[in-house]
Formats: sequence, C-alpha cells, structure tokens
Amino acid sequence: MSEPITSVRLAGVSKVFGAVRALSPTTLTLGAGEVVAVLGPNGAGKSTLLSVLSLLTRPTSGQVLINERHAVAQDTCRIGLLAHAPLVYPELTARENLRFFGKLHGIDALETVVREAESAMEISEFAADRPARVLSRGQLQRLALARALLHRPNLLLLDEPASGLDASSVTLVGRAVQAVREQGGMAVLVTHEPLIAAQLATRAVILVKGRARVDAASPGDVEAWRKLYFETVGGAS
Repeated sequence: MSEPITSVRLAGVSKVFGAVRALSPTTLTLGAGEVVAVLGPNGAGKSTLLSVLSLLTRPTSGQVLINERHAVAQDTCRIGLLAHAPLVYPELTARENLRFFGKLHGIDALETVVREAESAMEISEFAADRPARVLSRGQLQRLALARALLHRPNLLLLDEPASGLDASSVTLVGRAVQAVREQGGMAVLVTHEPLIAAQLATRAVILVKGRARVDAASPGDVEAWRKLYFETVGGAS
C-alpha cells in the first residue's frame, strides 16, 4: 500500500469536456484533519472537482499533488469514494461485495474487518445476506459508505452522502468523517444541505459555473451557511 496521505493540493486544475468547461483553474489545499464542504448550484463543477480529487478523472490542465508530489495510481489505495452510483456489484450480496473489495485492497483479517464495517454502518444481518440489487436506497447507501471506508482511507470523498438516508442515519456519515479525521486524514463532501455542512465541515468552498467563489473557514451554524451560500450564488441556476 502507498504511503499515508497527509496533504492534497490542486494547483490550477481545470477540466474541459468538449466545448464545456466543467471546472475553471482551481487551487485548493487540504491538510490533515480538515473537512471541506463543497456547495454550489447544479452544474457548478462539484462532482467534477471530486472526480479529479479521486484520481478517476485527469485534469485538462494543472496538477494534482499528494504529499507535495505528483499523484500516482497507487495513491488511490488511500482514497475512499462515495459517488452518486454505489459502485457495488448488484448480483453479489452486501457481505460478498465487502469481501470482494476487501480482497482487492489486500486487507488482513478480512472477515473481522467486514463485520466491523457492517456494524459501523448498521447493516443488519438480513441486509448483509441480500443481493445489492434488492436493497433499499438507504441500505444501498450504507453499503456504499462501508465499501468506501473498508480500507481505512486517509482521504474520504463524499458526493451527496446524505442521499437516501433518513435523519437518524445521517449520523453515520458524521461518524465516518470523524473516524477518518482521527486517523489523521481529511474529507471532502459535496452537499446541497447546509445542515450537513454546518455539522461536519471545517471549511467552505462554494463553486459557481466552475469557479471557486469562496474558500474560507466554516461560517458556523446552519443559518450562517445558508446566508453565505445565497450571498455567493445569488441568481445562479
């Protein structure tokens, strides 16, 4: 496994898809213990930013630096990604999925780690033994989060992590983020929910039309987040 990730830096990173500029040159630095909430209207470039950070998308220009060196494929071993799609195999059971991804990561004591992941994400025995394709949206989101955390990543990337979860289950997202911070890691979460940002984030990044309009310390409570968001976004759609 690659060395632990202690810092991440996007240096003038942009991404263009054909004639569409999804992300304008962006500079962003992440350090240990930071939780960055990325907000913005639809089409602002939030998911593109997350995809570049995950190393699944190569930037059109600029550099992705991890531990102050150019990012390499092996760095993905230290990255956990919760995307819009659950990224699990629908015909495998929840437990079989976790075993499969655990083997990919070369995890020792795999059965123990899988059971701990199920417990942490409150995946019941009933759900664990069912194919992923028949799980409810909430159960599937818990499985996807367990998969993202299975290898104890230093960089956790979450795209709308509260999607499909009820209010009580959202606490699981908070636990996941806190666990990564306690290991000296960092997290980036894309969200439309000011409440989630207020509860979890140490920093605010607001994107509008592919540009970072705000990169500042968390404004605090949920009303302050809402005020900052609407002052920044204005009438952008």
